[in-house]
Amino acid sequence: MLRSFNERPYGYILPLVALAGLIGMVFFDLRGRDREAFLSSGAYIVGMLTSTVFGVYPNVLPAVDPANSLTIQNASASTYGMTVGLVWWSIGMVLAAVYFIIIYRLFRGKVRL
Repeated sequence: MLRSFNERPYGYILPLVALAGLIGMVFFDLRGRDREAFLSSGAYIVGMLTSTVFGVYPNVLPAVDPANSLTIQNASASTYGMTVGLVWWSIGMVLAAVYFIIIYRLFRGKVRL
């Protein structure tokens, strides 16, 4: 992982985001500022996850023998499969959004006994 960071030094910002989030969590928690502490914990999680992804890129699942590693090139689907998936995902997201709008409108307001 360190090699990835040394080859692309701009990636060092990601662990700094994680560190800032960790410090922010403690700082804001001690002062009773829950919203800021929560946002800092989110920054910590994002910083840690993006640091890990940046460090192992282009591998998705590194192996002991680099020839057996799962990379973004050999793990991707075909262009046709990705296109079909994008179309169906888009249709599904529209249907889910319409469903939630209808449900929230049907059940809006106070509950009457």
